[in-house]
Amino acid sequence: MEDRVDIAKKQQDKLIRALISHDYAVLGHPEVNVPDEERNKFYRMVSNGQIGRADFAGIIASIKGPLELEGAEATFAKVATDNYKKRILAYMSGLGFDNYEQVRSETITDFLEKYPTPDSFLSSREDFLNAIKRSNPEQKYEEYKKAMDEFSASIYGKKEEYYLQAEELKRLAEEWRLDEESVKLTADFLEPAIISGDGWLQNDQIYMLTPQILEKVGLGPRFLIEIGGVEIAFSKVFKADVHEAAIAYVKVHNVVKVRSYYRSNSQGMWRYLADYVGGNGEIAWYGVGRNEESLTLPLKIQKELNMIAKREIFEVPGVNMGFFLGGTAKRFNSKEEYKQLVADGKMEGDYYKEVSNDPILNFGVLSTLKHPPESIDVEGENAPNFRKQLDHYDMHTEMYGDVTVRQFPSEDDDLRYIMFEVGHGDNKKAWVGSIEVNATITSTGLKSEWVSTGDVCTPLLEYQTMTGGYGVPDGRNDGYESMWEKYLSLMPIVKKYLYTWGDAE
Repeated sequence: MEDRVDIAKKQQDKLIRALISHDYAVLGHPEVNVPDEERNKFYRMVSNGQIGRADFAGIIASIKGPLELEGAEATFAKVATDNYKKRILAYMSGLGFDNYEQVRSETITDFLEKYPTPDSFLSSREDFLNAIKRSNPEQKYEEYKKAMDEFSASIYGKKEEYYLQAEELKRLAEEWRLDEESVKLTADFLEPAIISGDGWLQNDQIYMLTPQILEKVGLGPRFLIEIGGVEIAFSKVFKADVHEAAIAYVKVHNVVKVRSYYRSNSQGMWRYLADYVGGNGEIAWYGVGRNEESLTLPLKIQKELNMIAKREIFEVPGVNMGFFLGGTAKRFNSKEEYKQLVADGKMEGDYYKEVSNDPILNFGVLSTLKHPPESIDVEGENAPNFRKQLDHYDMHTEMYGDVTVRQFPSEDDDLRYIMFEVGHGDNKKAWVGSIEVNATITSTGLKSEWVSTGDVCTPLLEYQTMTGGYGVPDGRNDGYESMWEKYLSLMPIVKKYLYTWGDAE
């Protein structure tokens, strides 16, 4: 019996041959073997637009599903014995979730008139599962998710199988394109790259990070953006201990410097790692520079890194990935040594030279003592204009799950507010992720100016030691407490946001 890998390969080969030749009959051939040259030709045609979305949609639409091949009665029989699947069918066909006993074979026809192809069903499918997740225990959600997968496979049959392989081919074509482009990025960004970090201390030995090592393990430049006249190429996103991380190759005045970025779990924002306290193969404490907010990267970089993270989390088996994160940064032996040098103004490195010593705007600093939530607001010219959304995207984090990120200008257009929101309807929660300044980009990837946001940027989940007594045990994330009930929900700036965007989807 063929395994799924063999079946997937055969289906991909048939799709490739059919799309190149414009002959959909190829899908009916028992055997089609596509050589590497033909597969690469296909990837090239997809990358340059010769084979596009309409071509993929056309070939999937041409495949007959169970309704056409077996009839409504036989198709309905595949879902009729499972109440979860009947509820899905009832809801999606318009009968209503609780009227699942009313579904009949003709309901299959009604469903397929609304959702003729697997891709047309995707959005409604996700909305349904999200609604189940919001109002049911995790086990019930998983049961519905399994039922949904089986339901979709039963309704669409081969049409869904080929659709999934078509999506995989699109992904592979994009990876092929990136492989092709990475050759030039390697020449432009990696070969001249400068790494000025301290050595990584592990097992009483010092290991130096080099461009050659980064290339060898697969963390060379792969994704390119331009921001404020500065080009930055990113590696794949990888996991270093509990943090997502990435290598950045920042080119300023034709000089390329290698930087490390990581995502804060509590804040959800990507930050620059200038320095750290560590040894014995670990980063024991992440440096906060002059202020954590001064290390928060601009939204354009946040958005790009989130996109890269969605693609995959890269791993080098058997290797301590902290080496790559810490290998570009300054290492200290103790937090006391670190803080004293910062206080004395004796820290070295590009961050301390290029990023302003003092905030351009100061709302205070985060501390174990919190200001009353009713006092947390920004008014006047610096206030956020929540009526004017500049950008938005969705991301997924381990701590918060699915998060919507939105950016807004201040009334005077000098600042950019980044708002996070989770949940829907009455369960929607929000907080200020960061406040960005319109300023030049430095060789670190950071803006040259920054805002000290203090309690304005209180996260939804906060370290227990930083709650000021306003936290509520979360029950899901050890060491963190929820700041929603007693703090964020009472903040005027958050109330204003939810007043404007509370019903936004």
